[in-house]
Amino acid sequence: QQALLVVLQRMTGLAEVPVNETVAAALRAPQEYYVEYAYREERSPPASAADQGSLQLVLAVRFAEAAIQRLVTQAGLPLWSSNRPTTVAWIAVSQNNERSVLGIDDPSPALAAVRARAAARGLPLVIPLMDLDEQLEVSAGIVWGGMVDVLELASERYAADDLLIGRVTQRDDGTWSADWELVQRGDVQHFDIDSPSAEAAGAAIVDRLSDDLVARYAVHSGDEQLLVVRIEGVGDVLDYGALLAYLGGLEFIDAVQVDTVQRNVVVVSLATRTAWERLGDLFALDGRLEPGLPALPGGPLQLTWRGDRPR
Repeated sequence: QQALLVVLQRMTGLAEVPVNETVAAALRAPQEYYVEYAYREERSPPASAADQGSLQLVLAVRFAEAAIQRLVTQAGLPLWSSNRPTTVAWIAVSQNNERSVLGIDDPSPALAAVRARAAARGLPLVIPLMDLDEQLEVSAGIVWGGMVDVLELASERYAADDLLIGRVTQRDDGTWSADWELVQRGDVQHFDIDSPSAEAAGAAIVDRLSDDLVARYAVHSGDEQLLVVRIEGVGDVLDYGALLAYLGGLEFIDAVQVDTVQRNVVVVSLATRTAWERLGDLFALDGRLEPGLPALPGGPLQLTWRGDRPR
């Protein structure tokens, strides 16, 4: 039951999954949704630089994706596509009159909270390695100063879509304040968060970021519609196969029907519960389908297939 709630949280992007009648019925019979479970030992995060962490027993459950998607739709919950933007987080912490940049192996409780909350919310979040090369390239002063150009250059190795810059400070009374910048395709958002502890500060930023992305990209269940789309750039059979495989693998597309195939052009009908405006945003996430020419009145929507070619 707990694992089912976790996977529903990740699939919907919701911080709390509403236990309506449909969800309650699923929780009474979770065996209908998972296909495998196993116990394994994992090492807990270290509590300090000298701590190696302790082994703990973990239950790992693998769910049937199609069954979970049906449950989400039947329960009237939003569906957050697995095609989610990846964010690299550069976080500088000021504590005891010292500033440092958190790397993936840092024992900071704020970082542990960030990673745990990101896993719970299904947020693709990258913590920099902060290896020797990055330590020479990215100092605490660069993060604290919000030098976006330097941080974007350092982030190229992670192939992330967005950039999160954090400045976290412990006050004299033990509470924490955090000043954040989120850089998304040239757009910069600023927000401040006050928290009673480092753990709360880490969880709060993940919730804020997740809520923002869910509001932009989650698909809410509605009436199914059929959208006719004209797709250019399908030059050969490899493009054709890749396009159909791509469309058929999207959670927000229920069915794909090929209407016509012409030279360099394929016309398809997409069965979806998603409005066209939201579909455009979702396609733009990975750039494999880009907006084409404006549709003629009464004509099909226009897209261009880019596939795996560089944008």
